Parts: sequence; C-alpha cells; structure tokens
Amino acid sequence: MGVRSKFFDPRSVKTAARTAKGDVWHKLSPWLVVLLVAGVLVLVGVVFQSPLRKNRQLIDRKERLQKQIEQQKAISIRMEDELNALQNDPYYIERMARDILKYGRVGEVIFKFPQDLSDTGNPPDQPGAARHR
Repeated sequence: MGVRSKFFDPRSVKTAARTAKGDVWHKLSPWLVVLLVAGVLVLVGVVFQSPLRKNRQLIDRKERLQKQIEQQKAISIRMEDELNALQNDPYYIERMARDILKYGRVGEVIFKFPQDLSDTGNPPDQPGAARHR
C-alpha cells in the first residue's frame, strides 16, 4: 500500500508539533502584543502632552511672578526707608534739598559745573546765583 490516496494525505493532519511550527497566529501574537503596548504608550503620551506643557508654562509664570513680587518688596522697603528719613531725619532732608533742589543756606554760594547741569537736566541758572529757602 505504497500508493497514496489523494483524499487522505497524512501531511495535512495537524499535530501538536506541526501546529507549533507552522501556525501563523502563533508567530504573530508576540508582535501583536508589542504593537498594542507601543500604541497604548503613544496614546498616553499624546493625551498627557498638553497638560504637561501647560503645567510647565504655569510653573514658569509662577517663578516670573515670584521674582516680580520680590523686586516690588525691595522697592517698597527702600521707599519706606526714604519716607521715614524724610519725616524724621533733618540731615537727610538737608542733603535732598541740596542735591535735588539745589538749595543752599543763606549767604552760601553754589557753583554749578557743566557735568552737574547735564546730570539733572535742569536749565542753567545765572552763574554764581544761590537759591535760598
């Protein structure tokens, strides 16, 4: 019985050994799992990209505003010190009157040099004229 029947071919019968070797789905299933995991990771990245970017922008804005707050506090402290000095320190008041307002004492002669005029931006007075309180 060496003749093979065309209705029954023993090579077409699937055994456990043949199924493990030749089954297409068995070969593709690990790749399918890898692609599925990669797709989920890409989806998570796309979903969370916008909130993460917005969070970074808000953190940067908070840092900028915090620096502005510190600068304004420093300015406030300087202004409070100057106000206190103007209210309570007669030497500071005299120095401000001399430097900013160019006032002098009675009988005192104030000389104005060209660099003094360019610093303040005030028009020149008559040479040698003193201002009095």
